Amino acid sequence: MAEARIIPDHRKKELNRIADFVSSMFSDKNVTLLEEIVRFENLNLYVDHYENYFDGMLVYDDNEFHIHINQDRGNDLHTNRGRFSLSHELAHYYINEHRIGLQSGLLEPHASFTDGGNNDPIELEADYFAGCLLMPFKKLYYFDTVKKFSLEKIKAISESFKVSLLAAVIRYCQTCTQELMFVVSRNNTVEWYDRNDHFPKWPFRFKVKGSLPPTTVAGEFFTKTDAKFTTVEEIEPNDWFYPFPNDHRANRKMNEQCFYSDGFGYVISLLWFR
Repeated sequence: MAEARIIPDHRKKELNRIADFVSSMFSDKNVTLLEEIVRFENLNLYVDHYENYFDGMLVYDDNEFHIHINQDRGNDLHTNRGRFSLSHELAHYYINEHRIGLQSGLLEPHASFTDGGNNDPIELEADYFAGCLLMPFKKLYYFDTVKKFSLEKIKAISESFKVSLLAAVIRYCQTCTQELMFVVSRNNTVEWYDRNDHFPKWPFRFKVKGSLPPTTVAGEFFTKTDAKFTTVEEIEPNDWFYPFPNDHRANRKMNEQCFYSDGFGYVISLLWFR
């Protein structure tokens, strides 16, 4: 699963360079001013009710680009979810291959969903670009309101950059120098996961679309009563993984901390070493 979500490094650099340039022109402190970008590019923006069909969509029609944002899935210009959905559609506009593909008809307009876990290469690139646009590397790197890592740091990033907590988790995992992994689950089922290059590539005790390991903090939440723990919990690496015996990290304690999204029904498990 993680291997399928890889964007080549040279491509990441290219997407990050474009996103960073755009953000530098339209920002107020840590907040990227998305509506100003829309006006500058003369894009048509519609925030309306589209039931459950998509979070956002970019359409090319009558020689103009039109961005549709879906209020029915919690998107609005002033919500963190809506800001990511709009950034995702701006990514399709700014990434040359995506924009030209829509203009030429080689790419069909398609529904975009911002719950993460995308494996489609085009959607994966747009998600990555959106994270770079909303959370430029230099601003995130020097963000030190909360120095010690935990869910509190992610929440502080979410608030400062006006992004969803999930978007902050993904972007921080991409850019931080410590070993970090996260798992997104729903109804005791692993939806998807990602880890950075610093985290050991141990075999998992779970499969995507399979059950969570029962001794994990997230697993206990779904299988036991009164087991909703929001604090940092100390666990063993073998609660989640089959650690390699010759890896020194196999004997280190791990931390797990969970964020419970009551509105969207998913749980994010953050995993890192002490």
